[in-house]
Amino acid sequence: MLGSAPMRVLLLDVDETLYPRGNGVLRRIDARINSFMVDRLGIAAARVDAERVLLRDRFGTTLRGLTEQHAIDVDEYLLHCHGVDLSDLLAPDPRLRALLERVPLRKAVLTNGPRAHALRVLDLLGVADLMECVLALEDLAYAPKPSPSAYGSALDRLGVPAEECLFVDDTLAFARAAAEQGMRAAWVAPPDAPREAEGVHHVIRDVHEVEDLL
Repeated sequence: MLGSAPMRVLLLDVDETLYPRGNGVLRRIDARINSFMVDRLGIAAARVDAERVLLRDRFGTTLRGLTEQHAIDVDEYLLHCHGVDLSDLLAPDPRLRALLERVPLRKAVLTNGPRAHALRVLDLLGVADLMECVLALEDLAYAPKPSPSAYGSALDRLGVPAEECLFVDDTLAFARAAAEQGMRAAWVAPPDAPREAEGVHHVIRDVHEVEDLL
């Protein structure tokens, strides 16, 4: 169960949090990022996968890492990497919609993805209208999770103290960072992960377990 502070906001990540991990969405986007890095930046195809993961893990997003190390056009990057059709991978999810309708909290999104991508995913899942706001990469001044400023921007926009926010993310480092900022943090873990993890309040298998926490 959650702690003594009353929860007012359910703050959700999008990719592999609102839909099952490994369904192909991120693989498709990663392939587009790889092609950008090879075609636009001349990074060798043999090492582009490792370079992309290294940048993402170090900087929170590959984009942030690339802007630190290369002069790239951010709009061109986002359009190339995220402007992909996902309609064969995502569809309206009545069970997810019913869950969000039942949870008696304000709902919002905090994502490291660009706004157009986040809205596309929410529309395809059939839950966009249930979100009070979508805080995407552009709203974070391109300083993504786990940067403290990303969580601060979300709390400022929502007008709530950290302890009244339940944050849910599939990336452990991002959930830990939310907890460090005073939020209640739940990690959507892989099936084989332990049911406890240092630095977060809850380990869940999918977003539907949020209802049990409340």
